[in-house]
Amino acid sequence: MKTKVTLFKITIAIVLLMNVTFVTAQFRFGEAESFAASLYVDPGASIKESGLDIGIDIEYNGPIFVRAGFESFAELPGGYFDVHGSLGPRFTIGEKERIAMYLGGRVGVAWRNGAGGNAIGGFEGGAEYTFPSGIFLGVNGSYMYRGDMKAMQWPEIWRENFYLKFGYRWNWRK
Repeated sequence: MKTKVTLFKITIAIVLLMNVTFVTAQFRFGEAESFAASLYVDPGASIKESGLDIGIDIEYNGPIFVRAGFESFAELPGGYFDVHGSLGPRFTIGEKERIAMYLGGRVGVAWRNGAGGNAIGGFEGGAEYTFPSGIFLGVNGSYMYRGDMKAMQWPEIWRENFYLKFGYRWNWRK
């Protein structure tokens, strides 16, 4: 748990540092429109539970990001699967917009212990670097209200997660 809190704080610190450092280096709302597909993993949770907390997303990027995806973590007690969506402003740095940062809301529905329809929601933020090939790497942190805990007869809580992302971005207007 302490590792996850530390990783979440590191993610937030990186995003804030990038904001401060690059505020004068063509920092703006994203102008280039693109779509992206990504795969992500929560290394801290995966190590802790000796399993794989993995997700997949598809997203639109421009001055805002709009994302939809799935996350699965079968090794959690009762198993875990969610469908989620995110929305928020997206900022880029530089002429080619290789560095991007975002902060927004995330909502979804989780299934756990055979019970579905458990609401989840909160905030997420992250930073990404896109290579000229379209491949990108990033970090993402979220702070989520976990309604799925009631399926395990546990109190609902706020929980942070830290993800490493890998994906591909393409410009659909070319």
